[in-house]
Amino acid sequence: SETFGANNDSWLGIYRDILWGYDSVAKLTEAERKAIPYIILANQFVCVAWFAEQDKYAELYETNKRMTAWLLERFGELKDI
Repeated sequence: SETFGANNDSWLGIYRDILWGYDSVAKLTEAERKAIPYIILANQFVCVAWFAEQDKYAELYETNKRMTAWLLERFGELKDI
């Protein structure tokens, strides 16, 4: 969520670069590639749920909630990368 902010279109590029980085070190299988968007979304759900219960992390809760909605809107794009 540290990279999520005003210019979120760059986040898809960051996501793509992370995948390529992993793939260049340890070749990802097709099943792993297909699973990654789901894992990212599941991680976001956990983060949002946890931050929602922590008053001192109210800002992180809001950021992660927006990021989760943004990811859901672009889930098809994530699956195609």
